[in-house]
Amino acid sequence: MGSSGKYQLENSVHQLIFPLRKTSDDVRPDQMNLWILDEKLAYHYYLASDIRFDMQEVSLPSSDRPDIVIFSGPAAFVNEAPPFSSVVLIEFKRPMRDDYTDEENPIAQIYRYVELIKSGEAKDRGGRPITIKSETPIYAYLICDLTPSLARQAKFASLALTPDGLGYFGFNPQLGVLVEIMSFDKLVSDAERRNAAHFDQLNFPRS
Repeated sequence: MGSSGKYQLENSVHQLIFPLRKTSDDVRPDQMNLWILDEKLAYHYYLASDIRFDMQEVSLPSSDRPDIVIFSGPAAFVNEAPPFSSVVLIEFKRPMRDDYTDEENPIAQIYRYVELIKSGEAKDRGGRPITIKSETPIYAYLICDLTPSLARQAKFASLALTPDGLGYFGFNPQLGVLVEIMSFDKLVSDAERRNAAHFDQLNFPRS
């Protein structure tokens, strides 16, 4: 498969989970397939897909464009809850990519995003500060093929190999982020096991 085909697959998976260049204000629930990654992601306050961090609802001073960022609201019936109970980051990388370097490290990219989110510089659509507490949990998913250079970066980040050998996971206590790396194959196979009926509805080929 040529490079254009690889990029097409990356975008196709992204598009299937949530449309590109859209927010949760633009997309109906039946147009989202967040359950492919995690069923709980369907319940969120605000989601932005392939949009710069200086977005309308939650603005941060950066021109970076995360693939998907999800802000979940505070739990109900909790007094003085923080404005967000959690934040989720999802990044997709080109299938079979094997040129990750220290300068282009996708795990470090996620860590930079987390640092920005917790920098204290977030504002709402009215320009008022939003407090994202340092203890706010952040979950990051990196969807990519487990090539040697990616495995090297995972090792340097002290991430552990999953029992099935199809991903890595680990917690960065300094930043308060739980990172999970999974291959495209693992993404589909795990989702298929959890949601067989949904896959039949989407006419996905069954393994």
